[in-house]
Amino acid sequence: MSSNKESVGGADNMSDDLVELSDEETVQIDGEESAKPTNESKENMDNSEDGQKRKCNSEAWTHFINIEVKEEGKMVKKHQCIHCKKRFTVQRTKTTSHLLRHLPKCTGIKRLKGKKGFINFQPSSSDNASEYNLNGGYDHMKCREIIAKMIIAHELPFSFVEYYWFNELMKYNNPFYQKVSRSTIRKDCMRVVEVEREKLKKVFKSVDMISITSDCWTSNQTVGYMCLTAHFIDSNWKIQKYIIGFSELAPPHNGEVISDAILECLIKWGIQDKIGTITLDNASNNDRAASILKNVFKGKGKLHFEDLFFHVRCCAHILNLVVQDGLGTIDCCLVKVREGVKYLRKTPGRLLKFGEIAITLGIPTRRSLCTDVKTRWNSTHRMLESAMHYKLVFQGYALRDSNFEWSPTDDEWARAEKVCKLLEVFLVATKLFSGTLYPTANLFLVEIYKVKKVITNAYESKDEFLNKMSAPMFAKFDKYWGEIGVLMSIASILDPRFKKLSVSWTFKKLYSADEVDDRVEDVIVKLKSLYEKYSDAFQMARASKYNSTSTSCVAQKNGEEEDFMTFLKTMPIETSQKSEVDVYLEEPSYIVLDNQEFDVLKWWGQSSSKFPVLSKMARNILSIPITTVASESAFSAGGRILDDYRSSLTKDMVELLVCGGDWIKSVSKATIQTLEQSAKEEENLEVQIPTSDEAFN
Repeated sequence: MSSNKESVGGADNMSDDLVELSDEETVQIDGEESAKPTNESKENMDNSEDGQKRKCNSEAWTHFINIEVKEEGKMVKKHQCIHCKKRFTVQRTKTTSHLLRHLPKCTGIKRLKGKKGFINFQPSSSDNASEYNLNGGYDHMKCREIIAKMIIAHELPFSFVEYYWFNELMKYNNPFYQKVSRSTIRKDCMRVVEVEREKLKKVFKSVDMISITSDCWTSNQTVGYMCLTAHFIDSNWKIQKYIIGFSELAPPHNGEVISDAILECLIKWGIQDKIGTITLDNASNNDRAASILKNVFKGKGKLHFEDLFFHVRCCAHILNLVVQDGLGTIDCCLVKVREGVKYLRKTPGRLLKFGEIAITLGIPTRRSLCTDVKTRWNSTHRMLESAMHYKLVFQGYALRDSNFEWSPTDDEWARAEKVCKLLEVFLVATKLFSGTLYPTANLFLVEIYKVKKVITNAYESKDEFLNKMSAPMFAKFDKYWGEIGVLMSIASILDPRFKKLSVSWTFKKLYSADEVDDRVEDVIVKLKSLYEKYSDAFQMARASKYNSTSTSCVAQKNGEEEDFMTFLKTMPIETSQKSEVDVYLEEPSYIVLDNQEFDVLKWWGQSSSKFPVLSKMARNILSIPITTVASESAFSAGGRILDDYRSSLTKDMVELLVCGGDWIKSVSKATIQTLEQSAKEEENLEVQIPTSDEAFN
């Protein structure tokens, strides 16, 4: 164990450099008298027989210390292994051969190297986990790097490295560990993030097109931040997302400020010419920012999808607006249920009485009673659903407690039931949009159709309440369907299981019979128009490569024959009458068995040799995010990093910790939580209904 000199109170006096632990540590061996190390240093602690001091350069001194122990009534010098605490006699010749022979058999070193006979943790799933093995011995700088990554990824304070018991643990695991200060680990974190930044820049250089999502957030210090996330499909046909900016946003947060901040971040990364789409919330300042950015990219001739879908509106946000319009029609019932649940949660006695009434009425009490968050409509739906389960209990409790004023009327309950049934399809779509793995755009068309179909049925219903409630929902959804419908339709066609069938089937259920064919043909025309642009770019790139190859062939030495394969690659492509789009659409759909999982990106990766142009286009379209969930999820981390105790962090350090944490988690394959999962963890929205005295325990 470390001496008391290694206390928490001395942390503030540490320098920015490594702080070595004291060599004068006391080691207590069970069953023997206390042993203390000698005062001589390792460099000149021993004298040779001729009286000359000699330096101890042997490798053994990395693993042994000199101590004095009491044997037969007198103090005797011994060599002690710092790993297994085994002692050896000091040779008169001062040789260390017997010490070196001990090292391969040392049980302490075997434990460090993970040999059999010791309990080991499961190996890391990280792709670069092999660089942290101990076969090459302990590397203190590598240990500091791992600690820095741990602090960034798990949002720990820099002072974590100065905690007394953390240092005790590290010293116990490896005596070579040296304590570091918060200033040192802060610099280590900056170096770690800078290394990850350079790696990511290299990745961006190999990507043809990047889609970005952005959202704004206000911290507990009322400081505005903008998060910018890059999305793309890598060379292995895996969808990737990285937070590339978490910058402070100067007020006012108008379109000009937002567009300037986004453009500045893109230029800093060198990807301003690779942006295909930008996904933003449905707000006027975001519309203005998207228009400014679109004008900039159009002026430079860098619009990847012509003028089709540069600005993508967040579907999750649109659904939220649609749902809020519907919930507004039963606002009175919402207020009563929300305030009633709050009233019941205030004391265990009220909840117990509520549970006893439920048992008397024969209503199961396994279901929790939920409250909601006004800005999260799915929590409002959950609150209403749980309240309707206890509908009769609410009425019975109001008769027994004169202070309870929040029991909805029968008409309000009926309306709430209709709304809940209507919103169930929204829940499925929202879970897909806010999914953990951020699914590709080919999956959204059918789910959006279900939402639109439910709203249309309610709008055309003879039920006066449903008709009135769905009118604003129908108008708002129809306003944005035209913008997102084309993107979803083209992405769905690029799914080999669906092709034109998904669009034809969906449009038949959404539009009248006389306009279905025209709408389907319009989508196909836009798909082929995009393909022609990609084909022209592909031919130009090939021609450029052909010209460079021809020039190199001319420059060859006289008499040197060019390789036949090189000549073959320079031959122009023979264009057939049918394009890749026509061939793809005419082939039968890919059949997937019921128990078989299908990866659309893997399919296109395997088919890239057959469809070289169309696969490149599919890579870019399928990577387009239709929600800002990836950017919004960063605000949970931002809220934890910028808590009340760390509000003095500079804006550069906040960006470093948020972005760096995202990069390190991506490398370590850490699980990305959905917004719904985060909400459940951060807020106590549910309360169990007690039915006995356990409510007071």
